[in-house]
Amino acid sequence: MLKTIIVDDDVFYHTNLKQLIAWEAEGFIISGTAVSGAEALRLMATVTPDLLITDMSMPGLNGVNLIRQALEKFPQLKVIALSAYEDFEYVKQSLKMGAADYLLKHRLTPETLLTVLRSVKRSIDQEKQEERAQNRLEEQINLGRSVLRRNFIKNLISEEPPDREKIHAGIEALELNLATKNLLVAAGMIDDYSHLKEIYTASGLGDLVHSLLDISAEILTDTGQTIISGLDEGKFIIIFSFADICSNQKMYNLVIMALNRIRATLKRYLNITVSFGLSDVCTHIRDLSSFYRQAEQLLEKRFYYGKDRIFYDQVVEGKPLNLSLLEVKEEKRLLELVKAQKREELHRALNTIFERIQQYQPNLSASKMVLVTLITIVNRLICDFELPEEMVYAEIRTPFEQLEGFDTICEVKSWILSLYSKLVDAIELYQFDDGLSEVTKNAIRFMHQNYQKPISLRQIAEENGVNCSYLSRKFKQECGQGVVDYLNSFRVKKAKVLIEQGCYIVKEVAEAVGFSNYNYFFKVFKDCQGMTPLTYEKYYRKGKRDSS
Repeated sequence: MLKTIIVDDDVFYHTNLKQLIAWEAEGFIISGTAVSGAEALRLMATVTPDLLITDMSMPGLNGVNLIRQALEKFPQLKVIALSAYEDFEYVKQSLKMGAADYLLKHRLTPETLLTVLRSVKRSIDQEKQEERAQNRLEEQINLGRSVLRRNFIKNLISEEPPDREKIHAGIEALELNLATKNLLVAAGMIDDYSHLKEIYTASGLGDLVHSLLDISAEILTDTGQTIISGLDEGKFIIIFSFADICSNQKMYNLVIMALNRIRATLKRYLNITVSFGLSDVCTHIRDLSSFYRQAEQLLEKRFYYGKDRIFYDQVVEGKPLNLSLLEVKEEKRLLELVKAQKREELHRALNTIFERIQQYQPNLSASKMVLVTLITIVNRLICDFELPEEMVYAEIRTPFEQLEGFDTICEVKSWILSLYSKLVDAIELYQFDDGLSEVTKNAIRFMHQNYQKPISLRQIAEENGVNCSYLSRKFKQECGQGVVDYLNSFRVKKAKVLIEQGCYIVKEVAEAVGFSNYNYFFKVFKDCQGMTPLTYEKYYRKGKRDSS
């Protein structure tokens, strides 16, 4: 709908004009009326109309002056002039000021008004169409220029950058705000980019990256001659140049200040964090590619030190290693501990491996070789014990694909530890004595899967398709203890693991392992362990303190 304002000092004429035709059926809506030119200007400030219909002869600000002031503020506004006089001077002045047409009140009919309105509407539609076409053309030009700039920057940091003449020609042709000496390169990376790819659509993620680049570019206008460009997979590059600054320290201070502003602003407005690797000072732009490699290597420190940081240490090589990060004997030890279901020792062994990686901080490829080996051990045991993969790997993606999605060593460590914990759980669930009957195996499997629920002997028997007395007799004969005793001892074993983790109070532990009665849990635990859960917790904590 085209917003329309009617201006006439005769209020009765407002009503007559509004009732003359079906405005909305023609694509117009009356957004307001005014009885003077001054009132009309105030109304237009709030409405921003598409069409102004105004009387020419009014006290105070007349129609001619109203048209002039309105078009100064709203150049796209269309105007229809009205008058009760066949005064050619009024006609000439109104048309000269930009009125689209001129109508005489005493000759105004629905037909003549509709003819003028439809002509105005066609004119407005055509102008909007031309404006859209012009905007599309400008977008395409800007997009083309943006692509050319991005490709130019990619060439600058490639293994075979252009020669000096082509660099200078490219900077001039693309109108880049960049000097050719005293440069610093910041290699940027959006933290948790793999996770963002999962929760955003492709277009949504693209919009997020564009917003990041736009916000950063706005901040960088205060920091020397600087350009920013997106790369691939959440990476971007900022090139700072300071032709008139000789002090390296001053350059670093300005750059770090700008990068910190970018980090804070993106966190506040886009709810994302970014990390940067910052190079040494590059004396000439033709050497920029090697300094970008340095910045990228520095950014790899994020794996060891965490996200949302700026890394600008001068030493970028990993520490030389005189020992293997994962010995063959350690691999064998992990296999033995998993098979024996020794959770605490397994946890300590894995921790030792990760502490070694953190201590020596090798390059990422060396670290990932160790992590791949740890995953391979899990896969081997899954095959050896014929376990369902989904019991260990919850996601559809392969574990090696999941590994690529982690940004830091802490995230990987947490994930690997959870994999080994799930692996032990699965082995515990599926590993049975060969002498057990299918009825007993099924009963054990059912208890392992449902121990957190309030299950009964009857439920276990019905699940097996046998009666309670047969199951009790068969189970005790083969396992040396009754079904309920086995279930309680298994629950106590799980309760010990939760107590050792230290994440729950004892009452929560009881509920988590299937005991609805807190006092009964105390009794069963003491019968199995010779001490209460609270005493066990106390001794376990004391033992850990003494060992440390």
